[in-house]
Amino acid sequence: MRLYYVLFLGLLLVATAGCGRQKPPESQVQPSGPGMAMPIQPSSIDFEKVQEIAPTGKLAEAVHEDVQPALAAVFGGAKLSGFFTMGGQMDAGGSHFVYALKRRSKAEDVEPLKKELAEKGFRFKADVSREQLKTLSFEKVMGEKACALTVGLTVDDQRIGIAAFEQ
Repeated sequence: MRLYYVLFLGLLLVATAGCGRQKPPESQVQPSGPGMAMPIQPSSIDFEKVQEIAPTGKLAEAVHEDVQPALAAVFGGAKLSGFFTMGGQMDAGGSHFVYALKRRSKAEDVEPLKKELAEKGFRFKADVSREQLKTLSFEKVMGEKACALTVGLTVDDQRIGIAAFEQ
């Protein structure tokens, strides 16, 4: 009997979940599939006013030395405008970079970016892009460790996010 009571309450909760919630505004971008991250809203940046910062740590400095020139070659300029380290996730330390781009990105920028990163020694692994959100994965051996690089680009934005992890 207790089992039926618990099942009934569970079904009741599921049936009434969401009651009273308002519908999100139509202008809000919705994720394109289950488990997909919502793309950031594209923004315009005054590139000349962006304060450039420097990364900290051996891995971050090495990644920045390779990635920044590749981005600059594709987008006409790139400045590191945001940076933080990610500690010990899955026994791998990592860094997250946000670059301000001199111009807005386009879907056509993916192939030249792959080429530029390949010239810096990064081996292309996967493209899991959806609509306006382009997500590319690369890897490179740096010293004694491998580095996994994930590039996230939202089409028509002047920012690009990059995560790097030691493996």
